[in-house]
Amino acid sequence: MRISEYVGNNIVIIEPHGRLTLETTQFFRRAIAKRLETGWNRLILDLQNVDYMDSAGLGALAHAYTSCWTRGTRLVFVHVVGRNRELLRLTKLLTVFDVYETTLEAERSLALTPDVSVA
Repeated sequence: MRISEYVGNNIVIIEPHGRLTLETTQFFRRAIAKRLETGWNRLILDLQNVDYMDSAGLGALAHAYTSCWTRGTRLVFVHVVGRNRELLRLTKLLTVFDVYETTLEAERSLALTPDVSVA
């Protein structure tokens, strides 16, 4: 798994590429933890390039969401389509996560989150 990151407007966009499975979740979790440790409070998770997700991948998404929530960080999801959207719907995670169709919508939702200093 490859993970791209983009920073702008005090928001980090994390974009995993490939499969989010038992074999790759540790890379994903490290990317989220890295941003939490450096004090970021607004994250967008762009799932458009995740072509397959298993139950471990779903667990990693839930872990990321709760890790962010407990630290006062907003994590929103964008470009959740096809099979990935269906998995979130079936597991009822679609009703838990903040999911947006476009990055612009996600950024606008995060604009409501107060700025805090980042390291």
